[in-house]
Amino acid sequence: MKKELTCEQQLEDLKQEYEEFAYIVSHDLKAPLRAISNLSGWIKEDLGDQMDEDVQNNILLLQNRAERLERMINGLLTFSRIPRMDLEVREVNVESLVAEISATFRETYQAEVHTSALPTFTTYSKKLETVLHHLVQNAVKFNVRETPQVWVEASEQEDAFVFTVCDNGMGIPADIQEKVFKMFYTVQPKDKEENLGVGLTICRKIVQFVGGDITLTSTPEIGTEVQVYWPKHVNTPATQNL
Repeated sequence: MKKELTCEQQLEDLKQEYEEFAYIVSHDLKAPLRAISNLSGWIKEDLGDQMDEDVQNNILLLQNRAERLERMINGLLTFSRIPRMDLEVREVNVESLVAEISATFRETYQAEVHTSALPTFTTYSKKLETVLHHLVQNAVKFNVRETPQVWVEASEQEDAFVFTVCDNGMGIPADIQEKVFKMFYTVQPKDKEENLGVGLTICRKIVQFVGGDITLTSTPEIGTEVQVYWPKHVNTPATQNL
């Protein structure tokens, strides 16, 4: 029994060390990265009209890569903060929440978001918002249809709600469906699609944090369905000690 408790403590210590490492590294990397961005901008200003086309393209490429790296650092920072941040527990009207999220993408992507049987319940409000935001965003962004269609529904179980987000998008091949939950993995090449590949990673981390589960099924050229098993009740003191 003593050995088992020791192993659990060692695992908990490793988790804490990882989270602290990710947080510190993210902060320490931001300062030199910001300096690179500033320097490239100053060089561009100094050269002005004398800059030839190749140099201009190279500076633009450098700035784009620096901006992407900063977004990757921010993604890593968000991932490391999940056990520490957005721990407020309050009542959430999920129907209203999805309506607010949908408005963000309706004009940009001309998307139609349909809802059904969405509950009102008490939970980690910001964490649920983050998960649904990423899922709806993926559904409308990775969609080549003239009018992206997204369906957000919920079913009730004894101790949880099962949220389903499905779309009529491009779909994901079966052999890489599990990979999309890995940090910085993208289906499309990063140079082709401006996407970091952190959204689903963050979603899975949050869902695991609240004691739930997330699964994905997809058919290329037809669409993707994501199911989120989200507990009805949260044990705030226990989870905050993680």
